[in-house]
Amino acid sequence: MCGIIGAFGNDLTDQFSKKLQKGMHLMRHRGPDDQGRTSISMPEGTLAMGHTRLSIIDLSVSGRQPMSSSDGRYTLVFNGEIYNYRELRRELKGKGFRFHSNSDSEVLLIAWNYWKDECLNRLTGMFAFAIFDRVEQSLTCVRDAFGIKPFFYSLSDGNFFFASEIPALQQLLQGRSRLNLQRAYDYLVYDSYDDQESTFQAGVNQLMPGQCLKVGLGNQKASIKIEPWWIPAILERTDISFNDAAEQLRERFLDSLRLHLRSDVPFGANLSGGLDSSAIVCGIRKLEPDIPLHTFTFVARNSPLNEETWADKVNCHVNAIGHKVMIAGDEFYDDLEKIVRVQGEPFGSTSIYAQFRVYQFAKEQGITVTLDGQGADEMLAGYQGYPQARLHSLLEKKECLSILRFLS
Repeated sequence: MCGIIGAFGNDLTDQFSKKLQKGMHLMRHRGPDDQGRTSISMPEGTLAMGHTRLSIIDLSVSGRQPMSSSDGRYTLVFNGEIYNYRELRRELKGKGFRFHSNSDSEVLLIAWNYWKDECLNRLTGMFAFAIFDRVEQSLTCVRDAFGIKPFFYSLSDGNFFFASEIPALQQLLQGRSRLNLQRAYDYLVYDSYDDQESTFQAGVNQLMPGQCLKVGLGNQKASIKIEPWWIPAILERTDISFNDAAEQLRERFLDSLRLHLRSDVPFGANLSGGLDSSAIVCGIRKLEPDIPLHTFTFVARNSPLNEETWADKVNCHVNAIGHKVMIAGDEFYDDLEKIVRVQGEPFGSTSIYAQFRVYQFAKEQGITVTLDGQGADEMLAGYQGYPQARLHSLLEKKECLSILRFLS
């Protein structure tokens, strides 16, 4: 992951440069390999952007950001990865564009230069980025379809601020942070979090998944317009059999894995022993039969939820190099402050801590990228519905009879 940060205003003081640098410093854990920043002066104000880089594709300085197009029209800060960058690069080269790096960042920049926002539906990846257009005097901010990469922003007194993390964003804002009491109430009463534009900090919003935010910089006060660039199709298909659907899912799953394996740094996989992570590990071995494959498993011994046995069977089946993480109870308390700081906002389960320790251990073993099975249960109906959300909806509508039927 990387970190992006920036601001536009007509009254950015000389001290703002120090604030930007401090915000970047707070995100050094997101991008420890490199950093850069730029400041663009306009009659209406100043745009400043910064970037902290975790190098995954093209580890050279050619991938440094902020990155500008060859004609100087566009400047980009980008967090994420475009998995189909090779295919897009090949297509754009066929249209006469020249590349000066092997990075997916440059592919995104040139794709925007050619297709503008129509390039978004061509992207396969996870991303949050901001791109400045000198001709239109606008800043376009985009978040990927599923909201994998974060994007927080604030509009205050005509000034626009954004960052990958709220603590970094807070460095740019005036005054002390204030709690959003409604979000705190929703979290404590309904266990609701990270599902709305508003955040736990008053005055700070997040760009929602699949949204595009355009900031007009042509006046002394910034103006914003938000539109969806992606809306999921939810119509049920009746033109395909169950067996054909299963085969198509398998083909798409392996195609997705093939793209995700593109990396210039060592990679591994998280392995819980469940169906989703086991399928990923076995899929990697099918696609790459000869590479060393490192897996990382959280082990909860003496617990009925322990899936260590299943993880061992998968490791043996694919001849993987298995690593296991076990945690003593007092370690959680020692790490509590750190994990709260890393998460940035309240979360709903201590399973976050198990993942945190697995990722931490993977990094200690020299692994930069891991593939994970997150989201499979939501997509493939692995849960028994969403009773809390349903009850919350009925309560808000005051549908008493429906509530009784639902609870009976």
